[in-house]
Amino acid sequence: MDTSLTHGEIRPKLLLLDPYPRNNPYRMTASERRSIWFPKLSLPAIAAYTPTTWDVEIVDEAVRDIDFETPCNVVGISIMTCYAPRAYEIADEFRRRGKPVILGGVHPTYCPDEALRHCDAIVCGEAEDLWPQVITDIETGSLKRIYRMDQFPTLSHYKPPRIELLSPDSYMTRLCTFTTRGCHFDCEFCSVSPFNGKTTRRRPVPEVIEELKRAKEWLRSDIIERMTRGSLFHALTTSLKIWVGLEEGSIVAFVDDLHNSHRAYCRELWQALKSLNIKWGCQSTLFLGDDPEMVRLAADSGCVSVFVGMESLSDDSLDETNKGFNQVRKFENQIKMFHDHGIMVNPGLVFGFDNDDESVFETAVEFLTRNKVELAYFNVLTPLPGTALFERFKREGRIIDQDWSKYDGKHVVYTPKRMSAEQLQEGFFWANHQFYSWPCIWNRMGHKSQRLIPRLEMNWEFRKLIYRTTPKGALSPLAKVLKNLQTKLPTCETHQLVPNALHPQLSPDSKPQELCLKMKARRHDAFAALFIDLEGTLDHLNAKELLKRITQAGREAKMDIVVNFEHIKHATPKAIYTLFDGEILRAITPHTKLRYRNLKEAFQSIVSEIALENLDLFDEDTQHA
Repeated sequence: MDTSLTHGEIRPKLLLLDPYPRNNPYRMTASERRSIWFPKLSLPAIAAYTPTTWDVEIVDEAVRDIDFETPCNVVGISIMTCYAPRAYEIADEFRRRGKPVILGGVHPTYCPDEALRHCDAIVCGEAEDLWPQVITDIETGSLKRIYRMDQFPTLSHYKPPRIELLSPDSYMTRLCTFTTRGCHFDCEFCSVSPFNGKTTRRRPVPEVIEELKRAKEWLRSDIIERMTRGSLFHALTTSLKIWVGLEEGSIVAFVDDLHNSHRAYCRELWQALKSLNIKWGCQSTLFLGDDPEMVRLAADSGCVSVFVGMESLSDDSLDETNKGFNQVRKFENQIKMFHDHGIMVNPGLVFGFDNDDESVFETAVEFLTRNKVELAYFNVLTPLPGTALFERFKREGRIIDQDWSKYDGKHVVYTPKRMSAEQLQEGFFWANHQFYSWPCIWNRMGHKSQRLIPRLEMNWEFRKLIYRTTPKGALSPLAKVLKNLQTKLPTCETHQLVPNALHPQLSPDSKPQELCLKMKARRHDAFAALFIDLEGTLDHLNAKELLKRITQAGREAKMDIVVNFEHIKHATPKAIYTLFDGEILRAITPHTKLRYRNLKEAFQSIVSEIALENLDLFDEDTQHA
């Protein structure tokens, strides 16, 4: 295919496309998109780095159909993994019509051989420094097959994305920009740090402020022009929407993956934002809520919403994905800190980590509802190409579906560890329906005062989207049993603590242990049994609560229960005696076969003093499980 431009053409045209399959089951309606969605900045950024001698048109297929007869000289397509099949269809069709096609974005960067089968060239990595050379090579007919970034683009003197090329009145806001790129965290499932770098680059604050001033004035003029072209009724309704915060542009979206990566930079930026008198939202770490001074400054500068990558309510799952800097015990206070300053909290949660079982869905919905979070984004763990998670699952042979269209965070494409793929999929459906049910919306939103109408509208549109596109889903009876067995109980009795004989004594320099009993339950299908692993300190009260929960679990699950005491650090004699309380054990016996594992070895000095009537408590035909 000849990629050179015909001599004599005065204004060559670049057609930039954002693919979105028409048959996507989660496709948003226009009202849903205007309430809860904003555009990606990749194509407006490419447009900004295209020479001014070219005309540029951007088509977001989520907003309008692609016209394959559109006159153009070159087609550029930015590809996320889940839209790769559709992007290839579009590219193949344009090439069939003789148009050269350039592909870029995360997916071609990590799957270059695949992408090259459908295009004339690919751009790997961030494209700002590469794109002018791509255009020059197109003009001279010397287009290469692959353009690879050799260093990350500097963000000083960055050309503002051409958001004016985006379709009007089609998104929650077109006032989108960014302040930083890269992420110094290394979450296993995330493609941000592999693609954008493991250090954070920052744009100069004065340049960000100037861009926002120009964009704000441009959008204001655009809205006024649309109002004057329409009817009086349209002008009045638009004015009302602006007043209540429903009109496009009533909020600025910072689309950085980690907006608050640098405290001093944020302080300078947020202080400067005060002069603009805008409302804004961003993606932030949840632990920003540990810093009252910074949260207050964010609110004073106009922050009304933060998306936070909460990911999980399990410390084990957070550690598994290299996100131990999120601390579950702090979540409630961190959320409250944002709420106390009028900032909406929108957590993202991921289901399907190796430590997750069926209890995670109900636990998540209950926690988010109790803490009055305004919105939540649930996702199924997805091993995206380019991530450490993809490489690990590939090594372990756990990827069961490589249809890229299902790599959207809504489909299970791998084999989970502690539940089936079907249970994970059903739980994802259930959590969405439950969280956006009317009772749950009312419980979360009934106390709100700030920006109540926009927040209610967003919940309404999310509810419409979920109930229109997502099966209802159901949890198995075992899900509630497991949830009741995943808990942390306080330890109140601290005298006469006996150390576990299976562990060496802690050194004097060791950090003091948190005084609590942690219960972690898992189903073992091979033995049709529930295994309960205990950690921490066991006293009389939490031992009694443990047996109470075991009684309930046995009644509901009708399965054998094995309790592992190996990781208990200390126990009181009274706690051990409680474990052999004949009356309590007789209440358990009709429903389940209970076994204690590693108890004699751990606390032999106490167990040997007890007259044991129920010796089969120590029979362990599952000891190798």
